[in-house]
Amino acid sequence: MNVFNRVSLNQLLQCCTGLLLVVSGSVVSNTAFSDEIPFKPQFTTFHIDADFELTQAVVSANILENPGNELIALGVDDNHDRWLAIYGFQQNELVMLDKVLLTKDIYSFDVNELEQNTSKLLSTETSDQDAEKMQQLYFVTADSLLRFEEYPATANNTLQQDELNLTDIDDPLSTSASKVPSSALIKVADINSIAVTSRADFISRGEFVKDINNDDIADIMMSDFRDTQVLLGAADGTFIQQSLPLLPVVELKNNGAEYSHSKLYHSDMNFDGRDDIIKVGEGSLEVYYQQNDGQFSAIAEFISVSQPISGVDWWNKRDAYGKNLDQSDLLYRKVERIGDVNGDGVTDLVVRYTKSSGVFDRSNDYEIYLGVKGDDSISFPREADTIIKAEGTLTGLRFDDIDNDNIDEVIVAGFDISISQIISALLSGSIDQDVHVFKMNESSRFGAKANVIKEVELNFSLTSGQSGEPVVALADINGDGFKELLLSDDNDALDIYYGQAGNNPFIKRAEEWQMTIPVEGSMLSAVDINLDGKEDLLLRFGKQDPENLQRRFSVLLAN
Repeated sequence: MNVFNRVSLNQLLQCCTGLLLVVSGSVVSNTAFSDEIPFKPQFTTFHIDADFELTQAVVSANILENPGNELIALGVDDNHDRWLAIYGFQQNELVMLDKVLLTKDIYSFDVNELEQNTSKLLSTETSDQDAEKMQQLYFVTADSLLRFEEYPATANNTLQQDELNLTDIDDPLSTSASKVPSSALIKVADINSIAVTSRADFISRGEFVKDINNDDIADIMMSDFRDTQVLLGAADGTFIQQSLPLLPVVELKNNGAEYSHSKLYHSDMNFDGRDDIIKVGEGSLEVYYQQNDGQFSAIAEFISVSQPISGVDWWNKRDAYGKNLDQSDLLYRKVERIGDVNGDGVTDLVVRYTKSSGVFDRSNDYEIYLGVKGDDSISFPREADTIIKAEGTLTGLRFDDIDNDNIDEVIVAGFDISISQIISALLSGSIDQDVHVFKMNESSRFGAKANVIKEVELNFSLTSGQSGEPVVALADINGDGFKELLLSDDNDALDIYYGQAGNNPFIKRAEEWQMTIPVEGSMLSAVDINLDGKEDLLLRFGKQDPENLQRRFSVLLAN
């Protein structure tokens, strides 16, 4: 997965906290590593040129009774019809397995993620059933929850056409137009939504599929204007439905209001072994405890936090005059993560602390407040236990267990937004970007300095005003339990720094793999597609890439 999020050139010049652009040039390091390259990267590459333009990142998930994961592609054809296509490996070839025409009222999709522990994948005790747990793919309209399902095309098929959200199409694997498709989107629940539209302009990747009770079965959380619907999935495909008084985020405008889904977290807040639902309020956490029957308390308990935290980014806040917050004197704390950071089983709080005395004088630190366990409740200290900080403005925070020790490392980006740096960027068309990696010590503290710093040069186009983003990804491509650091080098190579044990988690010298890199680095991701314990690379191309690549996605299977 890519570490950083895309942000436009205009946002950079306005000095927002997002990250930039396209990686190019060389990568340098200021840390000492082993010079030995333990493995040579080896990939088997497959290309698919779809018959529609890809509009979303291709998703890897196990949704069909087919060996390994399938690849989920969404797009629009020349007739403006929207399609779902499913690809998979059969007899060592990547082929289309199914294709469904999507109706115009669908506006979002999501799939439940399964926890993948590298050490478990490498263990000989891992069963085939554990390795190939099924996932569920969902779509939503303004009033319906739809699930992608296979069904037998036989005379005994009990599914009726009016139960299916599809238009008949030719079977992608047959020339017969009369053959019934082997899968469909089936309505599984009525819902209410803040997206009150019967015709969506596009389909987005949502965040409404969760696994709140950690049973590897998809649960659904959907907000409307008054509350949040919680649908707990059961093994038979049904749901237990409940409504909670969790309101959406409301941003008032002069001509009305904008509504968006609140960011909801789930973690065990009262040490009963069950995850609870948490929403960040103003200076407190709004907690709905999970009960013995798996449902949640309808009345929230509020856990106060000493610092003035918020769940909304500062640039979305307004003052009493309806204006953006004054950046000449800004102190702001926004919660970035709620979960166990140091592996002690207690929920912790990660906060982005923004300090600004002007547009060109801003810094972001990340404060970590370690949870304190009470008898049946949790509290947080007034002062942060440890702080992630470095020169420049930090952004793109990510936690990931790089060295397989069950303790997450921190990966974060930093850049200088001083006047001189902005002028230099305008003149040269590039800006320097640092990638910092921090390791936690035995006292659950991160060091004052990063264990690893990589510097990359970022380029952008003043003519088009468009920007991409770097490939900065982590992937265990050789299956040894240590994740490699992947950095794009121009648009035609990937630099691979192999993982290792110790304070320096990557070797010094990179091994280069020649390949075409998408301009938008987030279009490259790492996932174990064939479930062999090695993470593979999955990438597609977008609007900023050459036109002949905009319908293509590629799979690089790690050998």
